[in-house]
This record gives sequence, structure tokens and C-alpha cells, in this order.
Amino acid sequence: MEEPPPVLDSKPEAPQPHAISLAARLLNVFAIPGEVFAGVKASRISIWNWLVPAFLLATVGVFTAIVVVSQPVFQRQVQELTEKKAKALDQEVKGGKVKQQDVDNALAVFRAITRPASLKSLCSVAAGLIGFARVFWWAFVLWLLSRAFLKVRFGYSKALEIAGLGLMINVLAAVVMLLLMVNLPKLFTTPNMALAISDFDATRQSTLLLGAANVFSFWLLVVLAVGLAKLAGVPFLRAAWLVFAAWAVQQTLFLLVGGMLLQFIG
Repeated sequence: MEEPPPVLDSKPEAPQPHAISLAARLLNVFAIPGEVFAGVKASRISIWNWLVPAFLLATVGVFTAIVVVSQPVFQRQVQELTEKKAKALDQEVKGGKVKQQDVDNALAVFRAITRPASLKSLCSVAAGLIGFARVFWWAFVLWLLSRAFLKVRFGYSKALEIAGLGLMINVLAAVVMLLLMVNLPKLFTTPNMALAISDFDATRQSTLLLGAANVFSFWLLVVLAVGLAKLAGVPFLRAAWLVFAAWAVQQTLFLLVGGMLLQFIG
């Protein structure tokens, strides 16, 4: 009598990642970003992973802008800038390069824009837009690095989730910035090497470079590198050097453009 064929044991299913709440993801990204991003990769797309951080970035950015503009030291520096600009234009009038009427009109517009109320509105809108733009920009950078250099394809929506959660580092940085601004008599204070400079001058590119190299920037880059490594399935170091290189190029361009703009305004 023929024996029945042996029953093959079914292959055990791979354990599914434990689903965690959005609040847990937003907090755990500070301590265990690898686990958070692994869960994001294995889960369905959720717009809340990037929408909530973007909203928080925009909100804290608006609040920061209002606090900065309200600082007496900021208003004093704006007044000094206005006076410096007026003297420079007066010299051009004396040299016959421009007409006095044109200078008066230009100064009137400049003073209208630099009034505290106007600056609060302009800076608040700009800060809110920049908060959202950061999420989309870093998502694009991660998406581009993966396709161009790692030769791994994943959806832009997943890159948005990684960038959004990673930029919770910037939310914390903005809160720390507010606390430092309240307690230190310096503008645009962040925990960076520029704190060691007593005569902070934003028109010097060397000072801007020190300000760019702050601890939160490096923390953010490490977290984003972890996210890229998880999404692309590559070693961390391979993803890290790409993220740091992209940041270096970005900061170089920012310093060049920012330096030329400050020199032009000054």
C-alpha cells in the first residue's frame, strides 16, 4: 500500500513590524531612528508622517520669526542698517549718480518694509513656507541620491515620510534657538561654534560658515542618512557620505549666495 506523501510544513510568515502610533514615531526618531524608519518602510504610506512635522516646523518658524523681530537688538540692527544705507545713497547723490527724489522714494519703501509690523508679517509668512519647503526639499534630495548614486528606486512619498520625521530634529533645534535667544544677547543664536565669537557679523562669510556647522545640523544629517540607508537597503556609511556631501554642496551655495546678498544690502 502506498504511503501518503508527507505533509510539508508551511513556511512561517515573516513577522510583521509592530505598528506604533504617530506620536511615538515623532518622539522615537530622536532616540531610535533606525527602528522608526524600518517601520515606515514596511508600512503603508501615511501623509501624517510628513504633514505633522511640516506643520510643526512652520508653526515654530512663525513663532521664532515674531520673537526675533520683537527683540530690541534686532530692531537696533535694522535701524543701523537703514542709516548705513541712507548714508551710502547720500554719497551717490553727491556724486551725481542718482537723483535725490529717487533716493527719497527708495528709502521710503525700505523704511516701510523694515517697520516691525511689516517685518513680522513678512518673516512669519517666509518662515511658514520655509518650514514646509524643507520637508519637500530633503525628500527630493534623498530620492535623488537613491536613484542617481545608489541605483535604488523608491517612491517620493516614502522619501517625504523619512524627511518629515527626520526634520523633527529641526523642530527641537528651533525650540532651543528660542531659549538661547531669550537668554543670550545675540541674534540668530543656535548651539554652534559662532557662540564663541563676541562680535558676530553676519556679513562675514567665515562667521556664516561657523554658524552653519551646528550640532543640530549634524544630528539631522545622521538621522537622514539612517533613513536613506533603511529605504535603500544599503549600509549606513554608504548613505551617510552621500547625505553629508549633498549638505556640503547645499551649504556652499547658500554661503556664496547669502554672502553676496548681505554685501549687496550692506
